[in-house]
Amino acid sequence: METTISKQQSINASSKSEAHAKPLSKFWEMVEFNRYGAIAMMLIVIGCLGGFAASYAAGANVYKIALIVFPTILSLAFILAVMPMRLIVWVSTIAVLLDIALLIAG
Repeated sequence: METTISKQQSINASSKSEAHAKPLSKFWEMVEFNRYGAIAMMLIVIGCLGGFAASYAAGANVYKIALIVFPTILSLAFILAVMPMRLIVWVSTIAVLLDIALLIAG
């Protein structure tokens, strides 16, 4: 009984599993490659939207200010700490969504 695995068999097996993950992994590779351009845009959006939401939507309510400040500062700290871009993008998305939701809610 033949128990060795040929090189062609291992290449075929690995290419089948990579076929499903390629578009998403290519996206994250592109974002990681363009890290400094993406970070510059995120800094502007997160900083301005967070400040705008804190000044107009939160008022004097401490809980609303905490909902705005915590994810905003967390995303800025992740950028400063050079965390993986996938984590930075997710935390930044949460910060922007919370800011927009609090601006809409008034």
